[in-house]
Amino acid sequence: MKAFLLLFLLSSATLTSQETAYLTALETFKNHFNDANGKAVFETMDSNMQQQLGIEKVTAIVTTFRNNLGSIVSFKFIERINTSEVYETLFEKGKQNISLSLDKDGKLNGLRFLPASEDNELPKMERNKTSLGLPFKGNWFTVWGGDTKAQNYHVVSKTQRHAFDFLKVGKNNRAFERSGTRNEDYYAFGQPIFAVCDAEVIQVNRGIPDNKPGAMNEMKPLGNSVILKTKNEEYIVYAHFEEGTIAVEEGQQVKKGQYLANCGNSGNSSEPHLHLHIQDGPNIMTSIGVKCFFDNLVVNGVTKTDYSPVRWNRISPAED
Repeated sequence: MKAFLLLFLLSSATLTSQETAYLTALETFKNHFNDANGKAVFETMDSNMQQQLGIEKVTAIVTTFRNNLGSIVSFKFIERINTSEVYETLFEKGKQNISLSLDKDGKLNGLRFLPASEDNELPKMERNKTSLGLPFKGNWFTVWGGDTKAQNYHVVSKTQRHAFDFLKVGKNNRAFERSGTRNEDYYAFGQPIFAVCDAEVIQVNRGIPDNKPGAMNEMKPLGNSVILKTKNEEYIVYAHFEEGTIAVEEGQQVKKGQYLANCGNSGNSSEPHLHLHIQDGPNIMTSIGVKCFFDNLVVNGVTKTDYSPVRWNRISPAED
């Protein structure tokens, strides 16, 4: 899954304005954002940005950030980059940088949410304490996993820095058969996914259509998803489930190996796969990623215990 960086599309800025105009625009944005008024934010944009985004997408972004970060408390100027100004923005539940640019009439033609400096913020735990099994049966392939950018593009994300993306491969080491233009062509699509441990279901998102391969839904990045909470305060995030297959409810207690849903292609996903990561809190924007180790698995034909898969690893449960 793409790193969870929602943004308002940045179109080319045409004219340099004074800092006062930017402060006024940011103050106006703050008021509309805190009122959860996506329509008002949309109306501050120039016609080109409005056409490219649409009011529905703008409203969805405002709602997502408002729900996860709370109200804007304050902002501080950081730097000017060409015709954009960047401000460190303090929300009730965390920090983000906001980059904005204006046209000659003072209308927004660029507005982005960017990761803020973490000030060496550390997770509440370095790795999982709970014993975890793999979330699937049979042989799967680790597309992304590990601690470096070469192994895992998720490492740049505060929350997903230790995330995995898993899929299944078949003949000729391909993830699909036939043309690969339908989700049903992919070996991972429709495969059952299971709870990695005993836990409580604390969040369920459903009702999001599966994407056509190659397309992505950036407004609903996790897609159909489930978050589990362990007794050790580990929050395990499963993303991109197949629409209509989630079999658990919020507040339900699940057992290790219990069926959750089918692997799908919903959310910010371009092909059927399972995204899984651990974070140290329930919030998908402000929590910090935790390294994930699994017990008793076969890695490239060798049985291992207490192992964290890395890119290109072929893995399966040892008991299969």
